[in-house]
Amino acid sequence: GPSAGQGLFNLAAIDTNNDGTPDITDNACGNLPNVTLVKDFVSAVQQANGSYNITYTVTVGNTGGTTGTYTLTDTPSFDSDIVINSGNYIGQASGAMNTSGSTTLGTNVSIAVGATHTYTVVFNATMNLTDAVGNNTYTACGTTPGVGPSAGQGLFNLAAIDTNNDGTADITDNACGNLPNVTLAKDFVSAVQQANGSYN
Repeated sequence: GPSAGQGLFNLAAIDTNNDGTPDITDNACGNLPNVTLVKDFVSAVQQANGSYNITYTVTVGNTGGTTGTYTLTDTPSFDSDIVINSGNYIGQASGAMNTSGSTTLGTNVSIAVGATHTYTVVFNATMNLTDAVGNNTYTACGTTPGVGPSAGQGLFNLAAIDTNNDGTADITDNACGNLPNVTLAKDFVSAVQQANGSYN
């Protein structure tokens, strides 16, 4: 049966003859869930129209001793020059992603002991460093020395779970990827006439 050091083991004892040694004991033991969260950047694949399909995975697990519950939200906070055109998620649940702010992927979802729930989140987004949107300067993930990726950098994305249903995130994890910004500049330098009448 249950013993000290396991789960929520608790022992009660009665000394009926007042000799300092318990004559009757009984115990009870319960378990707690341990809900975990991992957010990963998978890829940013350029499409024919110049936009990117940006993919993340969100994995929720339960390594505790009893069933747990969670509410999962996902919030993109990309560089200000990246505009989200659309998004969706599939896996444990499916639906459309909001193009700004947070999206709730699951509310009070039950997760069994040892179970893993995986969500794949895909955004289609466009980056423009020459228009009136944003500051026209790309800020890559983790560009602040000594600080990891943060909101407003690259393809920063935050997942959060609320395990006690109080409306406040108990666990968060983020992932951040980057987009390339290939540029081209062609300049005319000179036309110099040669002795034979041709030009270099």
